[in-house]
Amino acid sequence: MKSAPLESHERSLARSDALQAAKLALDEVRSSFPGPGAHRAMRSAPLRSGALLQSLTWAVLFTALLLWGKQPLMHGWREVILFWGGHLGIPLHAGRAESGLLLWVQAAGTSVMPTRGIVLATAAAVIALYGATFWMSDAMTPLKYLIRTLCVVQATAIVFFTFEPSLFTYTIPGHLQAILNAGYGVMLAVPMLLALGYGILPIRGAHRFLHPAGVLVYFALMVPHMAVLHAVVLQHLSVLFMPLLYLCFGVVFDVMIFVALYSWLASRVPADALSG
Repeated sequence: MKSAPLESHERSLARSDALQAAKLALDEVRSSFPGPGAHRAMRSAPLRSGALLQSLTWAVLFTALLLWGKQPLMHGWREVILFWGGHLGIPLHAGRAESGLLLWVQAAGTSVMPTRGIVLATAAAVIALYGATFWMSDAMTPLKYLIRTLCVVQATAIVFFTFEPSLFTYTIPGHLQAILNAGYGVMLAVPMLLALGYGILPIRGAHRFLHPAGVLVYFALMVPHMAVLHAVVLQHLSVLFMPLLYLCFGVVFDVMIFVALYSWLASRVPADALSG
């Protein structure tokens, strides 16, 4: 039977051999991929004053244009919503300055408040979706927690409309206006964010204008159509889903879309763009 000191010495040798083998394997992998060891996202690009000045100039011009054109943009968005509302049977009408951009004029005897059947069906769906996340694999962890977050928000709305529905004072036109305002706010931030995070990279000068302009055009088209989608959901499924739409598919969704577009643009920059 081996003594304790001898066993301890053998374990130390085994650990040393394992560490040495791991080091050799790591060195072999590194040698298979020539170039800088750090990921390109962990490296910094040299600051180019000319690129920064050009990017900031375009950002200021885009921001000024958005500030000047807020009212025309809002009215254009209203016309898009009314166009689709007329084709989809959504009871929206143009509002005046004192009443807001939109008015909700529903037929007599109809209501957008949730019925008992909608509340029970939604509660069952929330419980089923939340329970299904426990069977998701670890590889689906991001989706798992996204679903759980949506379920918690919707469950809170269910509790509220079950016990205190009379305290809900928000209107569909007010919700749609909030969605449009949130989208406009994100658009105001886009030019400067792209100028400081993307425009300073060694890209073509034309791209410092075209890419921010393209992102703004994308939002200008997306925001009113997202508001139309909200109106459809609220009309057919009731205002029970308004908190979920506002909290998870409002400004948060706009920011996620911007991050996705920025990531896509940044991924198109050549790999050597961050080198000196």
